[in-house]
Amino acid sequence: MGKNLLILLVGFAASFGLLAMGKNQRMLESVDRMVDQFAGTNAKNAASSGVYMALNRLYQNPSWRTGYNNLILNGNTLKVTVKNDSIGMAPNPHRVKISASSGANSTQVIAFDSPFNNFAVWAKDTVISITAEDSLGAENADLIIQNAPFMPKINYADLVDEADDQGNIETDAIFKPDDKYPDPDNDGSEDFYAPDLTTPNVTHVTGNLRVKTGRTVYGIFIVEGNAEIERGATVEGILYFPNTSSTLGYHASTGVGSLIKGGVVTWGEIDGTSGDIVIQHFPTYLRKLVNGYAPDNPPIRVVSWK
Repeated sequence: MGKNLLILLVGFAASFGLLAMGKNQRMLESVDRMVDQFAGTNAKNAASSGVYMALNRLYQNPSWRTGYNNLILNGNTLKVTVKNDSIGMAPNPHRVKISASSGANSTQVIAFDSPFNNFAVWAKDTVISITAEDSLGAENADLIIQNAPFMPKINYADLVDEADDQGNIETDAIFKPDDKYPDPDNDGSEDFYAPDLTTPNVTHVTGNLRVKTGRTVYGIFIVEGNAEIERGATVEGILYFPNTSSTLGYHASTGVGSLIKGGVVTWGEIDGTSGDIVIQHFPTYLRKLVNGYAPDNPPIRVVSWK
């Protein structure tokens, strides 16, 4: 009996010892996995920090493309590259690719390094047969952004309120403004600005807009429908289309072209195939739009992060 009991005790002791060794081994393996996971997370966080550092440099200097080599962050060695992104075979000067890597861990970001008001045309949809010019009248196709990667934050309600305060709510199905519209002083003068010489004239067109041949109109126009600019007509200001269904086009097929001196911001499309529409970038007018109704638009915008 005593001998059998001793054998049983020895057996139990051996079993418990093996069980303890197994638990210890599993614990060690679990600790190893936690260490590996922490190291991977630490390296991934370091890569993200490298991207943030590059974004900060781009914020200070949009032309910066130097990047970082052998950057040490929290014990991780990083390489950060900054270069113009490419669409097809052509580089896009405003889409910037930032890549940060630490070992097998990496973070890649695409950023747009210029605000919308630096362009004559900013369109969510397509732009066809439009001529863009800089403020000096030199043709420059780079001033057209179509299929925009993002749309600016514009305070629609404040714009409409300003138009209402100025008495410029136009409800005709097709609004055809007179020459020199809106002429708030009723003196035949022509100006982008309201009588205080600071606030832009703002007009809310609830339907469609047509600027007739030979006429010049002024200010910021919020157009809910479509707009047609006839030959020889001029818009001295900004056309803003808040709806994706809107189209800006040319109304007549003969004669001289039309001019928009200021800029166009649209959720819809622009189609100038029926004539010749020149959109000239005029920074002063666009700054008035930004300062008064679109202040929350950073000079650099992240459009993808992975």
